[in-house]
Amino acid sequence: MNQSQSEFDSSGVFAFVWQFRVLLLIAGLSGSVLGIVFSSSWFITPLYESKVVFYPATVNSISKALLSDNPSDKTDVMEFGAEEQSDQLIQILYSDEIRDSVIRRFRLMEHYEIPEDAAFRNTRLNKKYDKLIQFKRTEYMSVEITVRDKDPRMAADIANTIASLLDLTKNKIQREQAEKSFQIVQTQYESKKAWIERLNDSLNFFRSQGIFDYDLQTDHLTELQVQSSSAKAEAQGKLNILRQLKVSESDTAIINNMARLKGSEASLLDLNRQLKSLERYGGAYNSVKEQLEKENEELVKIRMRYDRSRVDLEEVLPVKFLVNSARPAEKKVYPIRWLVVVLSGTGSLLLAALSMVVLQNIRAFRG
Repeated sequence: MNQSQSEFDSSGVFAFVWQFRVLLLIAGLSGSVLGIVFSSSWFITPLYESKVVFYPATVNSISKALLSDNPSDKTDVMEFGAEEQSDQLIQILYSDEIRDSVIRRFRLMEHYEIPEDAAFRNTRLNKKYDKLIQFKRTEYMSVEITVRDKDPRMAADIANTIASLLDLTKNKIQREQAEKSFQIVQTQYESKKAWIERLNDSLNFFRSQGIFDYDLQTDHLTELQVQSSSAKAEAQGKLNILRQLKVSESDTAIINNMARLKGSEASLLDLNRQLKSLERYGGAYNSVKEQLEKENEELVKIRMRYDRSRVDLEEVLPVKFLVNSARPAEKKVYPIRWLVVVLSGTGSLLLAALSMVVLQNIRAFRG
């Protein structure tokens, strides 16, 4: 029991190390040498790392940001996005569309040396892709694309390509939505225009019947009717007086009053015809006119939505603010050889020490 306790105090440990110093030194050096050998490019493929860093944009709808009159709809196109926008872009970065585009463009199946006859080739490729290409949101709410590859140029190219594909993919998703919205608004706009054209055709028919402004024409014709009736009555009265006085029918006064009487009667006939036309079509005219005014107001609103939808369809804005583009790395990031060597040497040393302790205990037990 005393011997066991002495093995664990400082003097015992020092004595143990000194006793087996040669073996421990050989074990540590051997482990370090093995670490150097097995961490070399003969056994482990070195990897180089490239990164792209960017901030997400907050604007999704250009029309709302730039064309809307509603202050609540307007957003600053220069504003950086926050957590929600970052997470949305990361989700798009993990999409199959970007993954498949990168795999095709860089021929990663061949680049990662996956044999054509290998089982579960696509599964192996996806695992390799997920291991070497990663996306994350930083503590500053930016998004980071990290790519590792045995070729430093390839790592940088893949990272920059993914950043470019992010814009294309999100704009494509938004464009699909914008196309559907534009088609709906366009249909409404064309339908409204066609209906207004039919209303205008109806108004043109009423105008061909002499109706241009029902209220104004009614007042004016009524006034003219009163005037013509008065003129007729006056002419008829004068004629009656002249005839009672037995004035000759060839007299100028008789002739003039006869002309005024006939003129008044003709005028009244024409005015009555126009008033009947107003009476017949006036209600329909007013109804069509009021409806046309409302429809034109609606058309202006739909035209605004149409123009905004068209802007969203035809124009695009970048979905990110690029902070750093990827560049080919000069130094590899994997493996960290000094760490492998230190761990290998330390592990070998501890394993050798443990073996010596076990061996001593076995000898002591037998003795």
